[in-house]
Amino acid sequence: MRQADEGDADAGCDTCLRMMLEALPSPVLVIDRGDRIVEVNTAFCALAGKDRAYWLTTPIEEYLSPEQLLRFTAEHAQVFATGEDLETEEVVDGFDGSIRHVVTRRRRILHEGEPLVLTILTDITALRAAEARIRHLAYHDALTGLPNRAALNEQLAASLGASGRSGLVMIDLYQFKDINDAFGDCVGDALLRAFAYRLAGAARGSDRVARTGGDSFAMLVEDCPDAAAAEAACRRLLALVDAPLSGPAGEVALGISIGCAWAEPGLCHDELHRRAEFALYEAKRQPANEFRLFDAALAAEVQARRTLEKDLRKALAAGDQLDVHYQPVIDAGGHRVVGVEALVRWHHPQQGTIPPAAFIPIAEASGLIVPLGEWVLDRAVAMMVRFPHISLAVNLSPIQLRSPEIDTRILAILARHGMDPRQLQLEVTESAMLAMDAGVEAGLARLREAGAQLVLDDFGTGYSSLSHLHKLAIDRVKIDQSFVRDLGRSQDARAIIQAVLGIGQSLGIGVTAEGVEDEIQQLFLRSFGCHEFQGYLFSRPLTAGDAAIFLEAHAEREAA
Repeated sequence: MRQADEGDADAGCDTCLRMMLEALPSPVLVIDRGDRIVEVNTAFCALAGKDRAYWLTTPIEEYLSPEQLLRFTAEHAQVFATGEDLETEEVVDGFDGSIRHVVTRRRRILHEGEPLVLTILTDITALRAAEARIRHLAYHDALTGLPNRAALNEQLAASLGASGRSGLVMIDLYQFKDINDAFGDCVGDALLRAFAYRLAGAARGSDRVARTGGDSFAMLVEDCPDAAAAEAACRRLLALVDAPLSGPAGEVALGISIGCAWAEPGLCHDELHRRAEFALYEAKRQPANEFRLFDAALAAEVQARRTLEKDLRKALAAGDQLDVHYQPVIDAGGHRVVGVEALVRWHHPQQGTIPPAAFIPIAEASGLIVPLGEWVLDRAVAMMVRFPHISLAVNLSPIQLRSPEIDTRILAILARHGMDPRQLQLEVTESAMLAMDAGVEAGLARLREAGAQLVLDDFGTGYSSLSHLHKLAIDRVKIDQSFVRDLGRSQDARAIIQAVLGIGQSLGIGVTAEGVEDEIQQLFLRSFGCHEFQGYLFSRPLTAGDAAIFLEAHAEREAA
């Protein structure tokens, strides 16, 4: 076969070979033992940006760099020598200045007894671009553009393996759900992007930031060997919310909670992540803009709470460890029972009786308070439907108030047992009522329209403003037991009780004093005009069986 030279641009393979190459849609070139191109097809010319004459007449040294030439000749020599196919992938410069990803497949062939290498090129630039996009999406958050949890975990594992001096800071936006609910998703997303921008700007050259969840972020601090370095990192991040964030709704003040842990020799990234979560969990129990550092005592405390949460979940599912007790409410005369308050009790099989103050906060933090509250209401309604002239009071936590269709579910429980809604009193704390949004207010309004009464519980321990009483749609106020306890020795407690009773009388709102433990307190309260009493002076909380006996006995005495 006659080889091409500079004086004959049309020389090359015979017409049959050329026609075969032209029939192929992929770019193809044929190379001889001297590393000269002896034939190309139109698809190759289109990819490479030069015509056929150029490739058949121009030595390869003129368009390949020394490094490319060395690789080119070595790969072709390998195919000529072994006769085995060779496939490689490389990045090349396109004739239009673009970067192209190309897969090159080489095969030795015989043409008219002469060995040649048939090279087929496949442009995979679009495929590699799509893979890069997929890889980016797999390791980055779509909203903020920050690396995501998967990327953070890989970076953390690599960092621990390299230096072992890393710290992990975890950040949650404080009560961000309330902001999102108040202003909408558009404003919430804008604030998340604004905070992500600040967080990325606060990172030092070696730090890595990530968005790990809805309103959760993290920072990997490369040089964080001890508590002092961890505290410095946390304080640096607290400065992010010194100024409000700007969004579609204007400037919004944002708070954060921070937890931090640092590496120890031999610590794996999963354990470091767990320790930082422990610290964050504790920080979120504090007011906004607080941070906690991991230590052994904190780990034990958090682990105990998590164990208790798991046990509470099991107890709620089984229903055999939980019980409802009932504390009577007595009228101003001190003899007639006018109501009872339902109080949940937990009898743990190993730990014994666990006080509500220990497990109610856990139920609220975990969301278990919603099914727990409905379980208590169901049991209490089933009990008290037998005593239709005695009111039943149950507590509603702020989490329950925000639960979707809470009014519908409460009314359904009453209907299932045949209780008149007018027998039910719903006790809500002052701070929870003042933080209600329009949806919660509408749900409570529907309950009041059905006949249920709304009671302001623990008055004075929240915002402590008597002026709030006339703004809230409530039927009754409960004076907190701390004021009743200080009644005989504190002029302030006495003044507050007298003021609450006076406003209650002027607004037509009933007042109940809780925590009444002796007759002196009862006499004081009665002289001030208090309507109802609740406390150990009259009865401790009773089991369902004892409460039934107590109520039946009082009913018999009244009938007599």
